[in-house]
This record gives sequence, structure tokens and C-alpha cells, in this order.
Amino acid sequence: MAKGKLPILITPRSNAAYSWLAKKDTKFDKEGTYKVTCVIDKENPGPGRTNFGNTEVSGEDWIAGLLALCKEHGVASKVGAEGCPIKDGDDLKDKEGNPKPEFAGKYLITFKTGYTPSLIDTKGNALPSSVPIYSGDIIKVAFQPQVREVKGTSYMSTYIHKVMLIEKTTGNSDMFGEEEGYEVSRQDADNGGDTPDADFGDTGNDGDF
Repeated sequence: MAKGKLPILITPRSNAAYSWLAKKDTKFDKEGTYKVTCVIDKENPGPGRTNFGNTEVSGEDWIAGLLALCKEHGVASKVGAEGCPIKDGDDLKDKEGNPKPEFAGKYLITFKTGYTPSLIDTKGNALPSSVPIYSGDIIKVAFQPQVREVKGTSYMSTYIHKVMLIEKTTGNSDMFGEEEGYEVSRQDADNGGDTPDADFGDTGNDGDF
């Protein structure tokens, strides 16, 4: 049973993993889901944003705040516990039961949506379809937590609101804080990008992810 949506939060800068933002992943759901996992360094997570992106906090406080939000709404507030959206990369295992060294010393949070996600550059321009976000790229995710109860257990789901591409490492606005990084070329923006949503305001302010 749904228990309500919560204010939008913005992740720290993260490495993208298991990225399904260009098309839906239908492996476990015939309807399909857009999703991406943020891989966040435990020792140096970098700042995140709370309160619809209006408040910047340290990465440590951002992680602690998300866990506190879980506790406040009856969700397990220990990293890796059932229902908690934050997973511990040091505890992850492959199919053979071996540790996954690529996630050692990291937190992982997976974000999903059933709708085509809004993907933007660091200036608030919509990404053209020719610029996909792949695993390994540097991103931030604006997301809306939502608490749900399933068979007596409370879970905090994390639904994608927008994804900002900060740095392309593979293949080729106001609420997010300033970032120097990937920006759609004017030609690409004119030819391939969608108009950014109005809640990002004047993209001349260089975004605020």
C-alpha cells in the first residue's frame, strides 16, 4: 500500500551503473522499466541536495539524511537492510558468491521510472537521443522517494525525476547545484533535444543540480 511521496532529493556526483535510460529493461517486467544505479564513494561522496534541491549538504550528511528519512517513515534505516534504498557495495556478490571488486568501498542506490526519463546536461539542456547515458558515465539523479508497504514490510522506492549527465566516460536546473561538465552543443540541442521542463527555470543560470 502506498504511504506517500516525499520531497525530491538530488544525489551526489555518481558513477552510473546498470544504465537503462535509453530504453526499458524488460527482463523482470514485461511492461519494462527505465532505471539506473548510482555508485557513490563511501569515503568521499561529494555534496548532495535536499528540500527539492534548495539545500546543499555534505555527502556524509546526505547519506545520513536519507537513512534518517527511512527511519522517520518506518523503513529499515541500516544500509543494505530490506526496504532501505542504499546498498553496501562491499556486501554484493556475483552469481558464484564472489565479491564484486568494482563496488568495493561504494554505496549503491537504484532509481526507476515507468516513464521516459528527462535527461539533461549541466546547463539544463535536454540531451539529444544521440547522447545516451551509459554505465560508467558521471551523473546526478533528482528523485522522489516514496514509501510503500508490501506484505507488512515498508520499502522506500526511489523514482527518477531527472538525470543530469556531468561527464561522458564511455562510448563517445536550478535544483541541482552548479556543475562544470557535459553540455549539449547548440546544434544538437536544436536538432535533437527536447525542451527542458519549466521547473528548471532559466538555463542561462548554468543549472543548479
